[in-house]
Parts: sequence; structure tokens; C-alpha cells
Amino acid sequence: MPTEKPCCQTGPKWIVERLKDKHALAPLTGQDWRALTAFFHAVALYGNSDGDGRRSALLAMAYLLRAMQPSTRHLAKAGIPHVLDWSDEDRIWAQLEIIGFGAPAVADVS
Repeated sequence: MPTEKPCCQTGPKWIVERLKDKHALAPLTGQDWRALTAFFHAVALYGNSDGDGRRSALLAMAYLLRAMQPSTRHLAKAGIPHVLDWSDEDRIWAQLEIIGFGAPAVADVS
């Protein structure tokens, strides 16, 4: 019996097909790519959690978005329905906008 691939492996291709743009992922840096693939798992956690788990997953998603270039964050939003449902995309994104995913609120670690 074949094993289903994890959402971090199937999600990027799904985004390309959804956006009908074979170059949609071209702007992603290595860091963007890792944040995007981790974002899929945070969305899956959100979908399978209680209230505390959902709040934690939203915080994780917000921090992952902060790790992405602002110009590539729309790809994460486009991937939400791959993991959950179409109706979850705008609802989750609105919650993330309330949390904020602008400049990180932590000390510089470089």
C-alpha cells in the first residue's frame, strides 16, 4: 500500500497548479522554501488541534511568515486550502493579519 506524501512535499506543486504559473515558486530563497514547507505543517496542526493548539499553530504560522520575504507570503496563503478547506483560507489569513507578521519582535540573532 503506497504511503501518502506529506503536505510539505505535495503543497508546493499544488500551489503552482492552483496559480497556473509554473514559475510561481521561482522567487523563493532557501529560507523562504523552508518556511513555506514548515507553514504547511503548521496549517495541518491548526486543523487537528483544540483551542490552545490552534492558537499555538497560528503563532507558528505568523513567525514562519516573518521568515519569508513579504513578496512571497501570498504563496503560503494560497497553500492553506491544500491542507484544509477552501473556506479556511480567508479565515486563517485574517487571524494571521490580526496577529501580525511584519518585523519580528525578537532581538537580532545575527
